[in-house]
Amino acid sequence: MTDRAEQIAVPTRWRDPDHDPAPWTLHLTRHFGAPSADPLRRAAVREGLRKGDPEADALVDWMAAEKGKGWRLFDQALTKGIDSVDDPAPALRDFFAQIDRRPDWVRDDLLRLGCQAALSVGPLLRYALGSGTLMVGYCSSAIARVLMMTGALNGRTYKRLEETGKFAVDIFASGTVGRFTPGFASPVRVRVMHAMVRRSLVKDPRWRPDDWGLPVNQADMAATALAFSLGMVGPLIDLGVDLTDAEKEGIVHLWRYIGYIMGVEESLLPDSYAQASGLFSLLVRSQPDADDDSRALSVALLGAGREALAGLPQPWGRWLADLDAASYAGFSRHIIGKTAADTLGLPDSGWRVLPRVLRPAIVAANGIRRLGPVRQGFARLRLGQLEGQIRKAFAERKPPFETGEGSPLTGKSRAL
Repeated sequence: MTDRAEQIAVPTRWRDPDHDPAPWTLHLTRHFGAPSADPLRRAAVREGLRKGDPEADALVDWMAAEKGKGWRLFDQALTKGIDSVDDPAPALRDFFAQIDRRPDWVRDDLLRLGCQAALSVGPLLRYALGSGTLMVGYCSSAIARVLMMTGALNGRTYKRLEETGKFAVDIFASGTVGRFTPGFASPVRVRVMHAMVRRSLVKDPRWRPDDWGLPVNQADMAATALAFSLGMVGPLIDLGVDLTDAEKEGIVHLWRYIGYIMGVEESLLPDSYAQASGLFSLLVRSQPDADDDSRALSVALLGAGREALAGLPQPWGRWLADLDAASYAGFSRHIIGKTAADTLGLPDSGWRVLPRVLRPAIVAANGIRRLGPVRQGFARLRLGQLEGQIRKAFAERKPPFETGEGSPLTGKSRAL
């Protein structure tokens, strides 16, 4: 009998994680061991390259037919509950039936610990997520391609980073990702925007499904959830932050539930740090190499500080922007490794030694941070700082994922 995985043609973007991984992936997965050898897990990843998000895809098709009314009813159900909508459409009802079910495996204590652990590392979180998570994503031409084709970072890199920051802060501030908190609503809204992107790109004549699979597919959605968990843990280890075993489990558990909310199939949601490690290595080592889109995105990310500092008097603003870009590149080289950094064309300078210089101080501070009351205090302090930054950033605008405004592909006032 033919194995199920063989019945689905695997897109050519897939690389054999055991015998043909891209060289840059070996450094990025060194903390997490070999790729998962579980045949069911491997089949789920390979099949996932051609699978979307049925509930969200059906919802977006319904929204397209309903025009602006569809988003308003979706937003009403999200913020007030599906029972507040009179005679909801089947697509709307089915979507909320899935996200309103809080799985039995969800543990509030681990969710809370995962949020605290991420916040308690303070400013290092910026480098873990920016120089680590985002740069790692750009190394894969498959991930970079979707971003470039949607124009999500084109000409507005800093604003897009602020939006990603709000998404993360909403989650961390929720503590336990309660149903009617921003920490629940933001992942749901991002999920729907991802479905909008998928709907747009599958109709784009430039998209090559035999080579690239489905846009924003299940495997890449799982990789995104893991990028915010192990993709953050790895860089923190590189910087000298030794998380406790409990903190690691909390971070994985937090993003397991966020992944569920965002439509990742449960077969691609690891239930422990050990499972997450094998899946992370499998997903990363099966990614295609970087390309010109990857390099363009990394250059844009390094230059994001120029957008943020554009209002400062010159030449001070320019000097600070150059300093920010140089330090960011240095941290990135330290975290993602020479091979990946060279692949992305990141500048090489003496700034690459800065993380090594700072490491003794980081290790010492982390020893204190690991104490429960100190971790909680650090987390509260950092959360207050981040919430202040978010309030300032969005004082006069809302992120597109909150309003349904603007398809990343078309830039129109409505995504559909």
